[in-house]
Amino acid sequence: MYKAQAGTQLLITVDNKVGSLAELTHLIASSKINLVAVCAYAVDNKGLFMFVTEDNEQAKKVLKAQGFDVREEEVILLALDNKPGAFTSITEKISNAGIDLTLVYASVEKGAKSSRIVLVSEDNESVLATLNL
Repeated sequence: MYKAQAGTQLLITVDNKVGSLAELTHLIASSKINLVAVCAYAVDNKGLFMFVTEDNEQAKKVLKAQGFDVREEEVILLALDNKPGAFTSITEKISNAGIDLTLVYASVEKGAKSSRIVLVSEDNESVLATLNL
């Protein structure tokens, strides 16, 4: 079983330096906002951070108040059974529909019953329609 729904992630780009992720997550946590998903990586001396939180609007306000440029991007939030082949069935449906995914990130604790995955496509509406048939 799986559940796919539309969501939003916050995007922040900063100069890549030690402690950037810690600073951003501290600001979010100190506002009592829970992180749902995090993706972070560095490219060309820039740190790129994507956050899905339980309160994106408040997290955005907190980060902007500290001078961070915060953008928003529509995503698909996917919850599915944590078992072999569960994600394969999802990716095959998306592929068979001819939809290209531009970003995927996820994690799951060993032995957990479900996984949470963030999907991004140029056509999120078609992804949702394909998965919610």
